[in-house]
This record gives sequence, C-alpha cells and structure tokens, in this order.
Amino acid sequence: MDGTVSIIVPCYNVAAYVDSCMNSLVNQTLKDIEIICVNDGSTDGTLAVLRGWAEKDTRIRVIDQGNQGVSSARNKGLAVARGEYIGFVDPDDYVDAAMYARLVETARQYDAEAVACGYASFSEEGGAVTEEAGYVPEEGFEPDAVNARFNGNPVWRRMGVELWNKVYQRKFLQDHRLCMKPEFPAGEDYIFWMEFLPWASRLAVIPDQLYFYRRKRTGSLTNIWGKDGALRMDRLEYITARWKENGHWQAAARQGWLAYAMKDGFLAYVSSPKEVFFQLDSGKRGELVGRYRKWLQEVDIPLDKCSLDQWDCAFCHLLGEDRIKDGPCTRLYHVLMSWTRGRRGRYSRLRVLLPRSS
Repeated sequence: MDGTVSIIVPCYNVAAYVDSCMNSLVNQTLKDIEIICVNDGSTDGTLAVLRGWAEKDTRIRVIDQGNQGVSSARNKGLAVARGEYIGFVDPDDYVDAAMYARLVETARQYDAEAVACGYASFSEEGGAVTEEAGYVPEEGFEPDAVNARFNGNPVWRRMGVELWNKVYQRKFLQDHRLCMKPEFPAGEDYIFWMEFLPWASRLAVIPDQLYFYRRKRTGSLTNIWGKDGALRMDRLEYITARWKENGHWQAAARQGWLAYAMKDGFLAYVSSPKEVFFQLDSGKRGELVGRYRKWLQEVDIPLDKCSLDQWDCAFCHLLGEDRIKDGPCTRLYHVLMSWTRGRRGRYSRLRVLLPRSS
C-alpha cells in the first residue's frame, strides 16, 4: 500500500491556520505518509495555501469540493486513502513530530484496530497562546474489547471519543463500512467512535500528549456545540438504533456504554454548572425531557447496573417519571432548595419545572 498512514485534513476557511498544521505534518519522523487535504468550498484563500504546500511536498494531495460539511470532506478523504492506517487532523490544530510514528509503532506491536494518544488544548486570545487543559490517559491494551470494554476502567474510555487523537486500521474501517455521518452537524466524533466500538477487538492507548487542539476559534463547530440539548439526544437515539440493528444490544455489553451515554449525552447537559438546559424555553425543555424519558424506557436497564453516582441516579429517576407527585410541603421544599448551588439546587430546579400530577 502507498503510505503507512493516510492523514485526512478537512479544510473550510482556515487559511490563517493551515501553515502551522501542514508544517507539523510534513515534518513527521514517520516519512511514509500521505496527507489528504479536502478543501470544502473555502472562500478565504485556503485552497491556494493548500496547493502551495502540495507543490512543495509530493506526499500532499489536495481535493477541492463545494461546501458539504466536515463529515462529507472526511468521507471524501477516506474514499481515496491508500495507507495502512487512517488518521484525522483538524486544520486549525497541529501535532507532535513523533505522533504518527508512535501510534503506528504501538498499532503494529499489538495488531490493534485503533490506537489513541493524549492531547493538549489551547486558545489564542489577543495573540497570546494559553494552554488550557491536557489529557494524559493511563497506558493500556485490550486484547478482547468485545467482551471487556465495558468493565471497570476500560481502555476504550481512556481513548476518548475524539476523532483526531487516533490511528485506525483502514481495512477494518472498510470491512465494517465505517465512515462519518453528514446528517450530524456536530458531535460526529462521538457517532463515529460509538459505531466503531461494537466491532472492535484490539484497542490500545498511550499516555503521550501528541496532539494540540485549538479551542474557541471563531466559526468552529466547537463554539456551537452544546447550545441545544437536542443534538445530544439525536446522538443517543441514533447510536441506540444502530446498536440494535447490528445485534450489539446484549445487556452485558451495553451497561458501561449506557452509563457513559447518560452522563455525557443528557445528564451532563441537564446538571451542568453552566445550566444551559434551564435557559431553554418551556417548550424545548419539555420536548427534551419527553425524548429522554422515551429513550430511558427503551434501554430498559436498572440504573444501579450503570455505575452512576447518587445524584446521577436521582436525575435519571426524576426524568423517568411521567409526572411529579409532590405534595404541598415537598413542593415548597424544592422551591426553596432550587435557590441553592450545585447539583442539589439544579435537581430541585428541574423538579419544580417538570410536569406535575393534578
């Protein structure tokens, strides 16, 4: 195959960032790579910058298409990739020079279908770069993920749902027809990873922080993510349906995912300190609660089997009730408690807002 790793870079109006990203890729210590840049209808000169890089390095391929979205751009790259492994990089980020050498080395050591590394995130404000956060996962290898990935502190959880901190076996993606879903405008990383997992067997993670992720860029989808809980419910409903379609809905396998899905998909939204959920109008809140209640009934698994903490279980039970049956004194108590801070206060605020029995 031509190229050990095919690195796919979807580009839309990122002319100011492309040079930094491409410089980090062409200087990889692993030289046997191809870099597939998909220009997704940019209007700011991005295409010219990409073509300039392609003239300087024959490993760079530039594909130009009309604006169809980041998932479509990544799928275009997947369709033409020739490497043994696939990697994804966002054009406003950059990577360590040893990133793909380390990931491929680990993938070959374990014959892993996917390998992940740690990462650091940063922002640029007023021309200054500020490190914001970092993730250093515990190193690990799982030789039988089909049976073990949902127990304890599984390797798959340590790998994260991010698309860009990994390499994937291209043949594995092809065999299981795994690709991006353009119908999801945000959270596509989560969708891809949760479709990947039920098929996976051998997974590995290394602690090295090798990817540098830019936060808070104007126009980035990251800036719009989380403003409407419907996006999170869309993900939960889609993945639930896909797992059922593919025969991956065995009780033993879904418990760990359900705990993760509930915390990340809805509980993190409802009980978040940012309180975005409480800023929605009553119609949107009611619609989300109805969808969550239906989803919780469909998954049909005891909450105590999902390793949720006390407050998470309390939120789930509350959201699962058709109507709240509080007496006058209980209602008054929660009205008063709704003014308190923390999850206790958010729980009481939610309880006061939910439909009540007559």
